[in-house]
Amino acid sequence: MHEYRLVDDLDKRWPALKLPAAADEALEDWHAGKALCFSGPAGLFVLTLCPGDNPPELECFVLLAVASRFGALADAEPAVLEIARDLTATTVAFRSVRKGWARKLGPAWRPRGKREFWRYT
Repeated sequence: MHEYRLVDDLDKRWPALKLPAAADEALEDWHAGKALCFSGPAGLFVLTLCPGDNPPELECFVLLAVASRFGALADAEPAVLEIARDLTATTVAFRSVRKGWARKLGPAWRPRGKREFWRYT
């Protein structure tokens, strides 16, 4: 799976990781068992499953993504899609407070609202 592994102890795997303030809610979901955390060469991400737009479809929502280097999005996207398919999700989505994502994402991604993007798995 593109060298991404399920994280069971974030403090041991990423002790010096500087997480954004918005990471608290995603990490709370992970600690509560409501989300999965994966780490790999490009960084880490926290994913959860939610109802999709068309019941009974599921959506894999990226609650948190932290890049460890430039180009992490392109490197991590195939892994996120593979994990989403393994979890039987039909779509993948994320929300970002940063502007400019529309220019970085490929043509498979579509906007949803002002700061959210989604794509089929």
